[in-house]
Amino acid sequence: MFEQKSESQIHHVCDPPVSRHRPSSDKSQDISHFLANIYKYIYTSDVISKETVAKLKKSRRGDNSYHEKYLDDLEQAHAQYSRRLKDADALEKHIIQARERAAAAEEFARSNLLEDIGEAYGELGLPPVKSAFRWCVDNSLLKSNSLICPEDYSAGAAQLIKAPKGKCAPGFAKATIAYNMRICRLAKDDGYTVSPETDRRPPEMPESEGTLTLPSTPESIASSSKIPSKTRRPAGATALTGSSRAEVEAALLRLSQRGNFLRNPRFPPHGASRGGKSLLQVTKAPDGEEGTPDQSAPVFLASPSSIIFSQYRVGQVYETTVELRNVTSASRHVRVIPPGTPHFTLGLGKFPGDGGVVAPGMSCHYTVLFAPDSLANFQDCLLVETQDPFPLVVPIEARRPPPVLTLPRVLDCGYCLVGGAKVLELQCSNVGLSGGTFCIMPKKLWPASSLRAVVTASFAELPPFGVSPSLFELQPGQDTVVEVAFFPTAADSFSEVFTVVCDNCQVRDISIQGTGQLVTLQLVSVTGGEEWPMPGELCDFSAQHLVRFGPTNPQCTLQKELVIRNNAHLVLPFRWQIMKPNLQPHLFGERAEPPCSEHHVDTDAAFDISPADGQLLPHQDHRFLLSYRPEELKDYHSVLHLVLMDIPDPPEEHDSDGTLHHLERAANVNDIVVMEIEVKGLTEPRQVLLEPYAILFPGETYVGAAVRKHFKMWNNSKSGIRFQWDRISDCHVVEVKPPAGEIGVSKCCDLELVLIGRMPGPFTCHLPCHIEHCRPGAVLVVQAAFKGPKLSISVPSLDLGLIRLGEQVCSSILVTNSTELDASWMLQECCEMRGPRDAQVTVEPCRGVLPPLSSCTVDVFFKPVACQHFETVLQLAVENGTGCNLLVQADVQSTQVCLLRCQLEIPELFVGVPANGIATLFNQTLLPTRFSWMEQLQGQQASLCMASFSPCTGTLGPNAKLEVAVQFTAHTDVQLTEVAAVCKVEGMREPLLLGIFCKAEKLRISFSLPDGPEEEAQDPSALMLDFGDEVLLKRAVTKRLAITNHTAITAGFTMEAEYFTVPRAPSPPTDEVSRFGHRTSNSRRPLHSLHAKQMEKKAHEDFVSALLAHGKGAAFYIQPASGTLGPYKTQTVDVTAFTSMWGQYRDRLVCKVGDLEPVFVPVTMTVKGCALHFQLMGPQPESQTQGPVVRFGTHVSGGDTISRAIRINNTSHYDIRLDWETFNQERGDMMLLDLLVTYGDPFPLKDPDGNEVLGGGSGSGGNNGASAGGTSASIASESVTEEESNEEEAESCGLKPPRKLISVHVRIHEGNASDYPYCITPRQMVVPAGGSSTVHVSFTPLTLSGSTRDFACLGFGLGFMSLDCEETCCVPGRVERAQGLQLEPLRLDLQANVKAALLCVETEEDKMLEFYAIASDLLLMGTEQGVEEPPAVTTRSFRLRNPLEMPVYFRLSVQPPFCVLPPWPRSSTQSPCDHAREPPYLVLQPRHNLQVKVAFHCSLSLLATPGSPSEETPPTPQLISSVTGGRSLRFHQSLLVEYSNGSIQEVPLCGFLSLPTLHLIPDSLDFGTCYVGQTSVKEVILSNRGRSSSHWAATIESVGGGGSFEVTPSRGVLRPKLPLCSCRHPLQISFTPRDTSEARATVTVQGILGELPVSLQVWGRGSFDEAYVTAD
Repeated sequence: MFEQKSESQIHHVCDPPVSRHRPSSDKSQDISHFLANIYKYIYTSDVISKETVAKLKKSRRGDNSYHEKYLDDLEQAHAQYSRRLKDADALEKHIIQARERAAAAEEFARSNLLEDIGEAYGELGLPPVKSAFRWCVDNSLLKSNSLICPEDYSAGAAQLIKAPKGKCAPGFAKATIAYNMRICRLAKDDGYTVSPETDRRPPEMPESEGTLTLPSTPESIASSSKIPSKTRRPAGATALTGSSRAEVEAALLRLSQRGNFLRNPRFPPHGASRGGKSLLQVTKAPDGEEGTPDQSAPVFLASPSSIIFSQYRVGQVYETTVELRNVTSASRHVRVIPPGTPHFTLGLGKFPGDGGVVAPGMSCHYTVLFAPDSLANFQDCLLVETQDPFPLVVPIEARRPPPVLTLPRVLDCGYCLVGGAKVLELQCSNVGLSGGTFCIMPKKLWPASSLRAVVTASFAELPPFGVSPSLFELQPGQDTVVEVAFFPTAADSFSEVFTVVCDNCQVRDISIQGTGQLVTLQLVSVTGGEEWPMPGELCDFSAQHLVRFGPTNPQCTLQKELVIRNNAHLVLPFRWQIMKPNLQPHLFGERAEPPCSEHHVDTDAAFDISPADGQLLPHQDHRFLLSYRPEELKDYHSVLHLVLMDIPDPPEEHDSDGTLHHLERAANVNDIVVMEIEVKGLTEPRQVLLEPYAILFPGETYVGAAVRKHFKMWNNSKSGIRFQWDRISDCHVVEVKPPAGEIGVSKCCDLELVLIGRMPGPFTCHLPCHIEHCRPGAVLVVQAAFKGPKLSISVPSLDLGLIRLGEQVCSSILVTNSTELDASWMLQECCEMRGPRDAQVTVEPCRGVLPPLSSCTVDVFFKPVACQHFETVLQLAVENGTGCNLLVQADVQSTQVCLLRCQLEIPELFVGVPANGIATLFNQTLLPTRFSWMEQLQGQQASLCMASFSPCTGTLGPNAKLEVAVQFTAHTDVQLTEVAAVCKVEGMREPLLLGIFCKAEKLRISFSLPDGPEEEAQDPSALMLDFGDEVLLKRAVTKRLAITNHTAITAGFTMEAEYFTVPRAPSPPTDEVSRFGHRTSNSRRPLHSLHAKQMEKKAHEDFVSALLAHGKGAAFYIQPASGTLGPYKTQTVDVTAFTSMWGQYRDRLVCKVGDLEPVFVPVTMTVKGCALHFQLMGPQPESQTQGPVVRFGTHVSGGDTISRAIRINNTSHYDIRLDWETFNQERGDMMLLDLLVTYGDPFPLKDPDGNEVLGGGSGSGGNNGASAGGTSASIASESVTEEESNEEEAESCGLKPPRKLISVHVRIHEGNASDYPYCITPRQMVVPAGGSSTVHVSFTPLTLSGSTRDFACLGFGLGFMSLDCEETCCVPGRVERAQGLQLEPLRLDLQANVKAALLCVETEEDKMLEFYAIASDLLLMGTEQGVEEPPAVTTRSFRLRNPLEMPVYFRLSVQPPFCVLPPWPRSSTQSPCDHAREPPYLVLQPRHNLQVKVAFHCSLSLLATPGSPSEETPPTPQLISSVTGGRSLRFHQSLLVEYSNGSIQEVPLCGFLSLPTLHLIPDSLDFGTCYVGQTSVKEVILSNRGRSSSHWAATIESVGGGGSFEVTPSRGVLRPKLPLCSCRHPLQISFTPRDTSEARATVTVQGILGELPVSLQVWGRGSFDEAYVTAD
């Protein structure tokens, strides 16, 4: 057995979870990443194949139960996987087979349509046949595999397979509503007239149309049904007993009385026993009995019998009168049904008397109006109805002779180019007997509802044909011209059918045919054959053919012959254009795509073709001569465009414009390019070869000697050449002999080159040779070198060394001629190196002539004129030869010493303090020099200072520097500018002077704030020691003030506050603690650390109290208050502010340093905070105005008031008055700010009754907190004196703030002011200085209403602080204290919860209480009469739980049909004391629950009609119908839980009462024709679709008296629709005909439990024909 491991161990042992990426495609069905994310340690990416399962199965040994279970599960998974794969394959196979069967069925239906209609079906643009896939697929199989089946998106009925029958017209061929209303002339059913069963044929052309007039003979009219006889009582009605039988008999009696009435004897039906007799026919009475008139005897005669209109026009109205005469012996009512067509109108009838009655022999007249809208033939009828069963039909007809046109049946338009138009004119005449208006339209537009809808233009169009005019009028013998336009859109033969419609609706078809052709030209042959482009060759992308000429020389001509064939049946005018090619590289095996480009005429073309223009005859070959003659040496590439003139543009795709557009487009003909022939020609230059092509003369040749060389000139071109050589004679002479000539093809010419040099040096030239018609010509390169005499100097440069000023130097050089020519030379200084003064260098001799291979000596003299470094160049020039240059240089110097800086500036110098400086001496020569400094300074201010030098004497080496230290002392602070030191140098005429410039400074002190910006304040009054605007009360704040000495003078300083000063500064607490520390060393036990901290804290509090003993509210403690400032030292002074009262404080620090004037540093500080604190929390260092949160807990709505007492302590030296206001915080409060406007004092002083005390603010100047214990009289007197002086200063300076009359304050809105539910008393109180006061906070629980169950009461109280003494509020110029609304109030947060008395309702599954009942349970089962049972009761229970911490009193109530069932638990039946007179209440203890039972009473009164008494009427139910047809009643009520505080809680209740639902299949039954006297029986199914049993009864109401109907059984019980019960019952309907008339009846099945009755319509007809006899 394996041991179980924890989840953490399993995770540690297993591999890390698989991490898979989401597929990149959104259409991927891979969900492995989803499974790996969910089953991290379970999912594996390895696939367990079938072979793996087989291997694991073989390795099974049975000793490992875990392995066995794993294999079993694996085998089951693989078996399920295989089974699902087989199911999926079977499903896929079934779907494929269903698709094939559906495709076969759809193809069969389509073939039937094509067989009936023909190929025209494809031109109609109709949708395909109806899909048969839904009938070929198994929907249940798709649903079982969770797939969408056709039943989900198609709700059509199942396909019925009927027996084969005759062919019927398809749906699209049936008449539409518009056709029946506007075109069809068949009789229409108006709802009153019985339409005869006539043979309706589809509408055809007027020539073959049959008559649509109704027959006027009575035999053709179907006979109407006779008056129904008395309804026969059903045989099954005798089986009813009791009240049900009486109700059924009463209903049958009422039904029979409705149809059993006596007719008016004045108007009996014609042919009845007491009816009138015909005045035209005589009745026969055989055997002495009274005979009956014939059924076909007419009642009225029409005169005329038929109405005919002829020779009518459109727009006219024609009128005629028809007379209807009564030919019977009784007065008759008559009704004339007007014609059904809109062309005939019936006027009002004229009767001989009133009331519309025609007496025997009298007649009435009707006016018939005919208003034709066309000249067609019209037919209609008048239907005359009276008491006779056979109506009288008066036919109406309108006819006129038709016109005849001479248009041929077939019109041939011949040939036309595609996109063009050809117009054919025909003469059309009317040879008929009448005129008419004719409309020509495409055949597919006929029949049309109106000619106006068809004729939208002056022509009729059916592409590619158009006929104009489309509408014209011709009288007999007139003619007109009909134009037929042919505009083909494709190269094909076209034939279309147009219909010519006359206004009398005559129709004739004419066929128009024509052939459209395209321009088809063919290049038959090219001389030498047609070329093909090479791979990668640049070719014109649009050229179809390529003709290539071989290479030739310029001005040569090549020709080729082109043969082009015209394959069209049309004459085509043409012209040739030579254009530039649009090049594109040709890739082998790829088709070039033509880019968008333009064609340009090639003006430099070397090609020509003739003839250049003409006409291409139909089906003939034409020969063209193509010539190539290049003018320049380049390759020629052009494209020959064969342009056809006056060719129409090709039609656009989907061009649906009219004929007018086609004609306009055809009129705008263009020239088009039908063939592009690309021609290429190569041009070779004339091949001229020079042998050799360059002549090089080796070595150097002396100037003036002539040299010669021979060379050959070859002509390798295809023609002879003429040449001409140029001659060069500018510097050197170069010429060719002979200079001109001719050379034949492939021949050469011997030439000689002559060269004479005139200048030395290399020479290279290109000697051109001009060749006729060849650019460029031949060039001969000639290269040679010439030389002249050459001289050289023995030394490369001449260095004269160091020379003193005034001395002269001489040096000799040797000049040598190494050539065999005489050399004329000259040696002189270069012009660029020669100065403006006299030359310092001279040469002797300076010029001469040297024989070949000889030398001479030259002397060079140099005499300097100044100290310098001298350099110059001597140039040796040789006439027609090569010379050289000689560099000459020398150094000339003298002694010189200087000061690097002639002025000495001492930046920092103080009076009486020595300052050091440095002066530097520099020797500018190589000679050593001695110097010495004078001790006495020179200048007018030399007596005000003194200086010393170190070293004062010395020697300077060559080019040496020496730094001399200068110590300078000033005795005054005056600016020193006229003081100089003197230094004497040997060898120099003038001594060196060192100017000294300086100014000594006095003592300078600056003040700065180390914690502030680094910039120093130049003006101490601009410096301010600001402690900030957020200084918390009772918190010491320290600021540092730095005093900086910017001089080297030592000075003492003192510092103190001007107003908030401490006359006797106490020692700091650290000294006292140190004293305690020393004492602990002498005691037995050392002090504990906690005791030491307490003593330290106590000492600090005593120290702060001593500082604030003067009662001013603040004190500035300075440490150190005095000291000494050293040179360049900074002394930092700590200024600590101690406060005991809020306010804005201002003071000045008095700083005295040395003998300087005192400096006043302003000090400002704004103290915020509160000197009050709650005893409950103690002092709060941070949030001093924030009080505690007073929580009143949770209370029941409407409870008693709760109060809390809170103590407030005052730690300041002043009495503080508090004015309390309470606010409520509401949810959803969108207000942001509160605007407070007050007049006078916002919080005036009030008496105990709340009335304002006049003058209270100024008269209550009692205790100001200055009488602290331990203060001497002298200190008090000093403080009073200071206050008086400050007041006088404030009054004199105007610093006393004025009193405000109207104040406006804006604060953040946090709540609404209210005294309910929170209230603070007293509203106004004074907390004495150093004392405490008590305030009371009360809470009154709210009374909740509506749906609010839990309400959190959030609020807060604000205590606005005020000072009644004016001296404490403001000390002008020193202290200003805010109060009232200007000061942050003391805050006290208030919280409480109010909960309503609400119980928790716990039901099963946390759902609504639902009750289900069945209506059949109200009746005794087993009897078909349905005897009523006692009311059925359905009970449900739920629990009421009290979640509160207090008992809840309540009572329950509910309306019928629901009720609450007793008994109640004894422990729960109690009544509160305050509801003694009310009905008893139930009490539910905290955290307890109570079970409640509710019953649903069902009775027949729930099914009662709304007419029952109101006391017994149950609440109005809601009828619900299900998808399966079942019905039920739903009752909604609420169980009311009424609490002792008047609130009500509702518990929803819902009851369902299932009702039976009857259904008959089918809903109508036709017995057809049966033999008279023989009973026929048919069966219908009665079913119950409800969930309740149905007690039903069937009744029959007969309408016709031709037979009797019976139903068996007539009553019964249907079980509900349940799985084990049958809800269907067959009913047998029998029919026994009595005569040949039609019998009708209605079978009604109804129940007694509120079912909706269902009816069955049955009818049948009797016949005496024995063919309808059926065997038993």
